[in-house]
Amino acid sequence: FAIVENYMYTVSNSDLNVFDITKQYDPSFSNKVALQNWAIETIFPFKGHLFIGSQTGMYLYSVSNPELPVKEGQFAHVQSCDPVIADDNYAYVTLRTGNACMGISNQLEVLSLSNINYPTLVKTYSLTNPHGLSKDGDLLFICDGNEGLKIYDATNVSDLKLKKQYSGIDAYDVIAYNKIAIVVGKDGLYQFDYSNPKNIHLVSKLRISRD
Repeated sequence: FAIVENYMYTVSNSDLNVFDITKQYDPSFSNKVALQNWAIETIFPFKGHLFIGSQTGMYLYSVSNPELPVKEGQFAHVQSCDPVIADDNYAYVTLRTGNACMGISNQLEVLSLSNINYPTLVKTYSLTNPHGLSKDGDLLFICDGNEGLKIYDATNVSDLKLKKQYSGIDAYDVIAYNKIAIVVGKDGLYQFDYSNPKNIHLVSKLRISRD
């Protein structure tokens, strides 16, 4: 799900659902938009757009009319699981193998959003088994499966520089916000302080056991 001002957007396998949450304790269903592809997986809001990841591509929807999202662009890729994030100029998409999505690639794709209707591929980076990702400023955080958390300097998207890698974490999701990166691993929840990019460090771990 994603929240943009007074609306919440959720994705199912094939639909985008819109809820009015102006009354926080009494949300109301507003609309359902049938997406043009099945196997939708992720949704990311950014500056009046929803970036929707599916197993076959990334879709961009405008929410200038919040109750009626309208498709503005898309970028197709080989079948694969597809987390996606974006910033002012680029979208970042990870593709991976070894899952129900039947992917054949393990990589990061960087897409230019200079023409929002026609995203174009800038560069592809090979990875091990990438999952969730996040970005804050020039730092790009990627959970690369049993390779752990990888943190890149994304000042130049055509030449990403690996700044730090934390191995020993089977990481699959990350949220970077307010100088703290919260990382979800198979064995627990980690917090990393990146307030000083030259001294990114672990500040806590909450162990989670699985029955």
